[in-house]
Amino acid sequence: MAGAFLVTMVGFGAIYSYAAFAEEIASTFGSSRASVSFVYALSGGTCFFVSAVAGRLADRIGARALATMGMLLVGLGFLVASGASSITQVYVGYGVLIGVGCGFAYVPAITAVQRWFDTHRGLASGIAVSGIGIGTALVPSAADAFSHFGDWRTAFIACGLLAALIGVSGALLLAPSPVQPASEMPASLDPLPETVPTRDFALTYAGTLLVSMPAVLPHAMLVGTARDMGFDRHAAVALLGLVGLGTILGRFVLAALADVVGRRGVFLLCCGGMSSSMLLWAIAEDESTLQIFALMFGALQGGFVALLPAFVADSFGTRRLGGVLGMLYTARGIALLSAPPLLTIGVAILPGHTVPLAITTVVGTAGTILFAAVRRGRIRQC
Repeated sequence: MAGAFLVTMVGFGAIYSYAAFAEEIASTFGSSRASVSFVYALSGGTCFFVSAVAGRLADRIGARALATMGMLLVGLGFLVASGASSITQVYVGYGVLIGVGCGFAYVPAITAVQRWFDTHRGLASGIAVSGIGIGTALVPSAADAFSHFGDWRTAFIACGLLAALIGVSGALLLAPSPVQPASEMPASLDPLPETVPTRDFALTYAGTLLVSMPAVLPHAMLVGTARDMGFDRHAAVALLGLVGLGTILGRFVLAALADVVGRRGVFLLCCGGMSSSMLLWAIAEDESTLQIFALMFGALQGGFVALLPAFVADSFGTRRLGGVLGMLYTARGIALLSAPPLLTIGVAILPGHTVPLAITTVVGTAGTILFAAVRRGRIRQC
């Protein structure tokens, strides 16, 4: 758990921290907000698409080597971006290298946690992925601290060195699974074992895609919305910190509650509640409403992220779980690349962001219904 916590803190802390530096980078290269915000979508999308490969490899060689390589790539991505002479080089360093690095570490790490735990799988998963919330919550204070030592380039160099040091330390803690030792790893890279029903996997994939649409929007666009409403940079970025704090609560409290009252029910509650919270963002007209939304969304999104791997493991078992999760997480990549541009287009066409965010609520609710249609599975370890 400690290893997965550190790996997710570094990987997604790196991806989500980009919003704190986006305006400085845009000013440096004279780029538009849209072109600069694409870096976030590129890094997150790359992470989830790479997971399809990383998950399969984790089933064969374990998590430690893959996560170590991933954390080194995250550090390298920061360093490449720090020396960028054009926005294209920022795309390569921050968008591609950090995304690939996070992708090679994330699914292997959380897959290892699912295999180590059964009875308390929800809480273990929540603690492991709470590193994402910690990383997000540290964004505002880290951005302010680094601003005293130089511009965004200096901050990226420091982040790169810290990412490599802390991330590799976490990766080395990822012990081999007790459920599926190396000698019993599947010889084939086929990600779906015969015990995974095609119908239920299709429903889970579609549900992951639709619920992920509202799940990715605040990280990409909440700061911009706050700036458009007249917030100063510090207050706008602070909303990301509140989202991070909310996710920490969700990943601890809701994940622990799930083990007591039922992981499936709490997971569906998080999916539906997170989707409905978009309505609060849609009607927000002042800072306090956005702050309430940030905390509420963060808690429910934290529960969704923490319990999705547990939901999959409970439904399909842990045999080749890395491959199954890796394939499912490509749906999150599609959502990350498509949801922010679609919302931007909707805001441009329709009067304001109220209607587009309401539509997002409907999309997420549809995904929750698809999750509910997945048949309850027996835990099959092999």
